[in-house]
Amino acid sequence: MPEEKQLSTVSNQAVALSRESLAHCPVAQRLLSQNVGVNSFPTAAVAVVANAVGVATTAAESVGCGLTTVKLFVRHFDERTFAAVILTHMTMLEDMLNVARPMKPDAMAALAKQVAQMLLDDDMSWNFADIQIVMDRLAKGEAGQVYGGLNAPMVTKAFTDYMGEKANAFVDYRERQAREQYGSDLGRDRTRTDYEDAVRAGERVKHMAAMEAYKNGTLQKDIKKSKRNGKS
Repeated sequence: MPEEKQLSTVSNQAVALSRESLAHCPVAQRLLSQNVGVNSFPTAAVAVVANAVGVATTAAESVGCGLTTVKLFVRHFDERTFAAVILTHMTMLEDMLNVARPMKPDAMAALAKQVAQMLLDDDMSWNFADIQIVMDRLAKGEAGQVYGGLNAPMVTKAFTDYMGEKANAFVDYRERQAREQYGSDLGRDRTRTDYEDAVRAGERVKHMAAMEAYKNGTLQKDIKKSKRNGKS
């Protein structure tokens, strides 16, 4: 999996929550507005979220970009704080699209926890740029029409689809590293390199994405659709 940064990386990214970074990150703005009372959201955590804006717009750009991973974020803060970021992303997405049937708060919170755990279990070491990419795709309707309202299968499929995409991007990234190190593809045959670990990690991620799709029923729907198209 990509290199994990030291805990100091989180602190370095969160040294200052600049007005510029905050202005370009509505999610960070909302998180900061909730930074009151006993349920306050750490300002340092807001800075990590804000500083990820614009760093990457594709899975390929995200790999090796140096952003703090969500696993390290949770280690530095906690899983509840991370789930709150996911929840804020989803509620703001519904607000922006003005959906006809918003998810109930309890259901939305449960889905945020499910997504948070899914990303923490993933081998690809997600960062906040990845999350923004998936949310942007949901907003554009690339993962299905959201206008009627978000739902768990739609959201989890958007994330698992991206998992497979980033797994492939990570394998390509490690392959480029092997070429740069050894001067050719033969280098990865001479020794056990990180490239080989990336391939195995990529396969695990793809299997996990397929399992999530099967659990949500999306895989079965795709199979039935494929059979119908084959008969026509």
